[in-house]
Amino acid sequence: MQKTITSILLASCLGAAWAMPPQVQLDSINASLDTLSGNMESTLMGKDDLPLAVSGYMAFRVKNFHYSEESPWVQNDRARTPVDAVLNVNVVAMPNSYMTLWSSMSFPFDLSGLYSNYLGSQPTGAETYDDRVLYDHSTDYFSSTINEEMNFGVDIRAGVFGAYVTAGGVIWANASPLTMWERETMPRFAWQYELFEDEKTVSTYYKEKVFKPVKEGGRAFWTNRSFGGVFMNVYQLPFNLKAQFMVSQPADADVATRDGLRMYGGQPGELEMSGTYDLRGSVYHGRIAKEKILDNLTLGLNYMGVMYDEASIYEREYRLQWINFSDVGPTLLNTHVASIDVKGNVTPKLYLMADLALNITDSLRYYRSPLAADYAESNIASGYMADAYESKTNTPQVGFYLKAQSKYVEGWPMTVEAIYLPKDFYSPYSLGNPSRFPSWRKNEAYLNGGSLRYTPNMAGLNFKLEPTFNRGYFDFQYGQHRQIEDGQDMIFFNYRLNGRNMWEGTNSWTKHKPLFIADSGNASNTAYVARAGVQQSSGDGIKQYRQQGGLYGGTWELWEGFVAYENAEQIKEGEVPEHTKWSSYMSFMGGYDIGGWFGTDRTIMMTLYAALSGISTSFAPIAYSESQKDMLLWSFYTQFEPSVAVTPKFHMVGIFGMETFRSENAYTAVSAASTVSKQSDLLGTYMGAYYKKAPINYLETAFGLGFDWDFADRAGLHFRYKFMTHSDELISDNNWHSHYIAAETKVWF
Repeated sequence: MQKTITSILLASCLGAAWAMPPQVQLDSINASLDTLSGNMESTLMGKDDLPLAVSGYMAFRVKNFHYSEESPWVQNDRARTPVDAVLNVNVVAMPNSYMTLWSSMSFPFDLSGLYSNYLGSQPTGAETYDDRVLYDHSTDYFSSTINEEMNFGVDIRAGVFGAYVTAGGVIWANASPLTMWERETMPRFAWQYELFEDEKTVSTYYKEKVFKPVKEGGRAFWTNRSFGGVFMNVYQLPFNLKAQFMVSQPADADVATRDGLRMYGGQPGELEMSGTYDLRGSVYHGRIAKEKILDNLTLGLNYMGVMYDEASIYEREYRLQWINFSDVGPTLLNTHVASIDVKGNVTPKLYLMADLALNITDSLRYYRSPLAADYAESNIASGYMADAYESKTNTPQVGFYLKAQSKYVEGWPMTVEAIYLPKDFYSPYSLGNPSRFPSWRKNEAYLNGGSLRYTPNMAGLNFKLEPTFNRGYFDFQYGQHRQIEDGQDMIFFNYRLNGRNMWEGTNSWTKHKPLFIADSGNASNTAYVARAGVQQSSGDGIKQYRQQGGLYGGTWELWEGFVAYENAEQIKEGEVPEHTKWSSYMSFMGGYDIGGWFGTDRTIMMTLYAALSGISTSFAPIAYSESQKDMLLWSFYTQFEPSVAVTPKFHMVGIFGMETFRSENAYTAVSAASTVSKQSDLLGTYMGAYYKKAPINYLETAFGLGFDWDFADRAGLHFRYKFMTHSDELISDNNWHSHYIAAETKVWF
């Protein structure tokens, strides 16, 4: 066909030029040759029938961490320089106008050195800690690793029907706030150049992050949760209906695995949601929704279920944890959540989102079987068998969430959020779970709880005011939340100013492994001097339910936990105090372009963020001091960020910040030898350890300078230098100073 069309076109050109002189004829034909191929292809392809398209990006990164003042717990991380690169490729094929196929692939490379990798070919073998970590985002010992975009899918369209099916390592999806949703309203600053930033010019990047900081939604912060498995989205059906379905076997929902080697709590691994299809647990999700009710509203019905395999009892590590550290038999908790939600514009100036959910937990508690003698020891699991259990269902728990955004006052948009979640309400992938590690149920409280992230056992309100004006804006947020019932005074807080860089600076760091205790190298004899958490009655306790004090890594975060003990006697008795606690939060964020002050049209944006927050056992309108009545933990955080558009393609940004955490009710374990000369400090003993009072008084500071430069079309260089300090007034061994340098080149194609 192509030869035929080419011959016709050539014949036409020759015929039209035949009457011309020979040289003129040749010149005319030569001038037409460049357009012949394009003319021919235009007759063969429609705009919807492009057979193949490839896009993606390449990134090269180098980071350096150097401690100018060391803490013993980072002795293995005094200085290191990880160097890595990644190639992300998105391939789209369109065989016709009714079908699209795509595959997204990621190829990461560690360029810091070559080492042997025994577990690459023997994944079920014993761990060997002398193997080189392959990729800066991974501590897997496998020979290759994957990034979030490693998936494939097909999109099929036919009349009033349209759907796509995708499967792969990480699938991003959401449904309704109380079934499948992510939420955190901490703004993303221009200082933090995310590894996943979409392609955009430097000027666009700064406009989005400096003039209108993203707090919810958008690629800088998704409301999506991540899963590994198969996901189907039916986005077009008759009668304005749509639906979605998912089957997933995510690694971080795993209580026990096929071989017991991938239980979390020390075993390194990557990709929180990589679907491996051999885990002893599955996640099921379904949603059906009707759009355009009263023109602009969407009504949805949702289900989320997390179920585990009864045969987990055969796995030694899982079984023995319960036998050794619990007074009940091994237990599995299957979760079912159903909800009805509505969202959309009630009026052009009033947006509403509401979700009413029902949570039911089905527990399987194993017991010793009298038939144990009939089985070999390796099969009966010391008397416990997969079919020897009792099943119970808890009292159904009802939760509610409401969000209303009003633009009735011109230029002064306002948002009100309300939440009610009972203590036993558990929806692991909803906004009701503050952790990005959704497997375990724990009785604990979070600093900024309710205002930045929700937790079970909570009721309260958030109010936000977010006006904009010429050359600037400001945001004001105020939140008050209260526990519905008494809860353990186990408190967690995350380091907002330096937490990500602190976590990255350790050998234990992974992007997607939130359960790690953040000790240097994860196997060092010297550890962070932690404030005491929940003291287990036997050893370290069950992995899934441990609430030790100290540092814990998260997804791009670093957390610390402690119990606000009232006196040493509670530690002696192994008693965790319980109160109905209040969470108070107030923040201000504002930015103003002062470029006009200097007679230039270049943007010179000054941004300031400040927040006061606290957890107390009585109502506190504003948390202003750790000395307030009944205050268990108090924090002040501020960050100043100047940014300058030197040229449209070259922007500079700075950071100056401080963050404090203070609590009077904290204790730490010490050795007997260290207390001999300070008997007055010795306030109690528990399980052979000595404990003394050690109030929390942390001060963190940071200042730094960076730039973002479009040095070519679709190519950028991003550089950051930051000097950080951490001071623990009571425990000097925890003090440190650190230099952080990062540079990334990203090229899009």
